[in-house]
Amino acid sequence: MGKTDNVEKMILSIPSDLKYLGAVDAAIQDLAREFAFSPDDINDVSTALIEACSNAIEHGNRFDPAKRVVVTLRFNGRSFSASVKDEGSGFDFKAALDDDSPPDPMSERGRGLMIMKAFTDNLSFRYADGGLYVE
Repeated sequence: MGKTDNVEKMILSIPSDLKYLGAVDAAIQDLAREFAFSPDDINDVSTALIEACSNAIEHGNRFDPAKRVVVTLRFNGRSFSASVKDEGSGFDFKAALDDDSPPDPMSERGRGLMIMKAFTDNLSFRYADGGLYVE
């Protein structure tokens, strides 16, 4: 974990396999507890990041074992920010973020962005360095 201007930063690089989501969750839980975030805040951050990582693995990298998901966590003692980067071709996130229609109640899919928006203060997407960043 690196430290810059009173910001603790940790970078995790995981294979495109859902079995590694537990390692991401453990890192988030441990670091957030270390910085004395409330249990509710820790669970909110963890839920949003696990969803972002799941989407990166499945939709971004399409479970390609040659591609990685990079998670960057930043803490400064009072606030937390994170980014998740995949190596995929991405999707039309602008249209998806503007779509306020409810998900199909009969489908098990289509709730990822809604979950991430519900559990974060700010959610943004950008393309850079050959992949999609969710921040």
